[in-house]
Amino acid sequence: MALLLLLHLFLFLRLVTSAAADSFPATAIFVLGDSTASCAATTLSLNLTPPSSFSSPCLFHSGRRRLLPDILAAKMELSPPPLISTLNGSAAAAAMGVNFGGEEGESGGAGVFRMGAVGQQLRLAAETLQLLRLEAATPGEASAAVAGAVFVVSFGADAYARLLARGSEADASAPKHGRRGFARLLAGRVARAVQELYEADVRRVAVLGVPPLGCAPRVMWDGLHLVDGRGCVEEANELVQGYNARVEAQLDALRPELPGADIVFCDVYKGVMEMITNPAAYGFEEARDACCGLGPFGGTIGCLTREMACPTPQGHVWWDLYSVTETVNTLLADWAWSVPPSPDSNTSVSRPITLQQLAGQADAPPPPVMV
Repeated sequence: MALLLLLHLFLFLRLVTSAAADSFPATAIFVLGDSTASCAATTLSLNLTPPSSFSSPCLFHSGRRRLLPDILAAKMELSPPPLISTLNGSAAAAAMGVNFGGEEGESGGAGVFRMGAVGQQLRLAAETLQLLRLEAATPGEASAAVAGAVFVVSFGADAYARLLARGSEADASAPKHGRRGFARLLAGRVARAVQELYEADVRRVAVLGVPPLGCAPRVMWDGLHLVDGRGCVEEANELVQGYNARVEAQLDALRPELPGADIVFCDVYKGVMEMITNPAAYGFEEARDACCGLGPFGGTIGCLTREMACPTPQGHVWWDLYSVTETVNTLLADWAWSVPPSPDSNTSVSRPITLQQLAGQADAPPPPVMV
């Protein structure tokens, strides 16, 4: 009986890791998402940031703050993917990857609620992949270009920041579907995006979850009457967790329908909560207050100028009203990239394989020893 169980486990591991084990190293990284993925994404009006100056979510007191996809690109030994708006429309310019984030068409910020941003970015991605095929020298080169692409999909954080806000922004959108009904709609749209990428011959996709926005400075300030001491707004975190769980469940259900594909879910919520719960273990001095902001928790007014930033952003979990610091993004990238050295570690955030395996830069886990 024990031998039979080990055999079943071996076959399961082979099934789970076969596509990643056989893939070659990634040659390009493509990004779709909101302000968690792109410096060009619409800055939330709640940041109260003048559009003419310092409107980028990547504002940093000593340079530009790298986002999680940029750090993952470096781990894949690739350059950060340029924004599509900066390219010249040639396949050569797009061959190493493109960041489609922030391209919301005419829908503007409200498109996050109408799912317009997802559809617009998917159309741009499909057109870019088609361009790579058309301008390839041979059919084999065209296939290799698409096969070497890793897509990072990161939607939901901006939408939930609006949904959790007090005032007209949240009121204008939440009643239509309800706060919990919105999770079903957005998770379904993200799952369909993965399916549409598969139909465009994409075989490697990483979907990033939403961080614990119930602990974000703006939500903490909004929910001061709900916060016990310096704890997080649990109702907000429960909504985010519900969305993340729906996304992961839909990806799990989708995998058997997408043969040859590797679809990874990155549990950003788990990673950031680990840092908030045990800040000193990861070098953080402040797990609640924003580095750049004013008022309680730095959550009343967002980052207006570089001079507002704290002198030690590396010691903070939160950069501004809703965004984490580059230090947090770096840790998340490390935890998503490889298996933690200790089996008891709480820092493994990628399922069912690591992003290193997804990128074709790591062997699959060895099969169990048959005894």
